[in-house]
Amino acid sequence: MAEDAPHGDEEDRQAPTRRFERVPVSVPVVGWASQFMGTPLRGTVLYVGTGGLMVEFPVQVVRDSVLRLVFQTRQGPLEVEGRVVWTSVERGGIRHGLAFPEPQGAEFVDRVVGENR
Repeated sequence: MAEDAPHGDEEDRQAPTRRFERVPVSVPVVGWASQFMGTPLRGTVLYVGTGGLMVEFPVQVVRDSVLRLVFQTRQGPLEVEGRVVWTSVERGGIRHGLAFPEPQGAEFVDRVVGENR
């Protein structure tokens, strides 16, 4: 008779908690990555937080690439850089998770989100 798989502690199997809160948005953005030799990438930021963001582009940016992004905000252009830490192919586009080299302040999130919440 086969033995059931060991159960262990349920707490050990829980998903890790997020270090930074994410805020859902839909904000147009223009980005640049070295693999596209200066060609601007037009996309949409879907989530933003002080530690990074999720952006969707029609093309895949290589993991560990540095992406430079420019948002248009009411106070004018806002530029940030982040490292691509994951990618996922979804319907209609390719999502990229970016991590900032240093966490941004809460005012960064407020400026990006604006009325786009």
